[in-house]
Amino acid sequence: MTRLAVALLAVAACGEPRAGSKLPGAPASAVPVYMKGALFVGADSTLRFVACGTTVERALTTAPDARLAEAVTAVNGALRDSLFVEVMADTARDEMVAREALFATSLSDGARCDRPREPFAWVAVGVEPFWRVTYDSAQLVLERAEPPREVVFDAQDPVVRGTLTTIIGTRTLGKVHELKLGLLRESCRDGMSDAWYPYRAEVRAGDVALAGCARR
Repeated sequence: MTRLAVALLAVAACGEPRAGSKLPGAPASAVPVYMKGALFVGADSTLRFVACGTTVERALTTAPDARLAEAVTAVNGALRDSLFVEVMADTARDEMVAREALFATSLSDGARCDRPREPFAWVAVGVEPFWRVTYDSAQLVLERAEPPREVVFDAQDPVVRGTLTTIIGTRTLGKVHELKLGLLRESCRDGMSDAWYPYRAEVRAGDVALAGCARR
């Protein structure tokens, strides 16, 4: 069995397709929708996409600022081979158009089709030590391995200046009264896996500074 056949079988077994998956009889969307699955790069650099829950290959092109080639190169070392991706894509035509790359990692990095998309506008993560910050338009939540394991801040609206997005959260209780999340639109690797993220993140909470990666 070829590597492509094995990958197709793995993707088909990953679970139900999300909105935007192109199935027989399913309506296409002119509005970018969230999709995840396997991406295959041909010898001529053409792209084919197989959505989670299907075995149907579809031609995929990319918008100029989609950053999908950047994601493939970061994970595979060059524009080649196959990988798992999450994208926002236009599915209105037979040929899909990737509008934004959200996440990418090796197909050997587990069955990510089974993992639901997190219900947050932003997720930032870091390792050594572990930390995570989520933003849902009302709150910034800082999670860490040591107590206090979760701290909730009331979030202000994001401030965007060029490629930098800044979100500030405040609280009245506890020792830390402000959390600042900075998100720079720059390729990022988490240091523990081959996963690619489209944003570099920095968190400041009191006298603590944490660095990591982020995605929408």
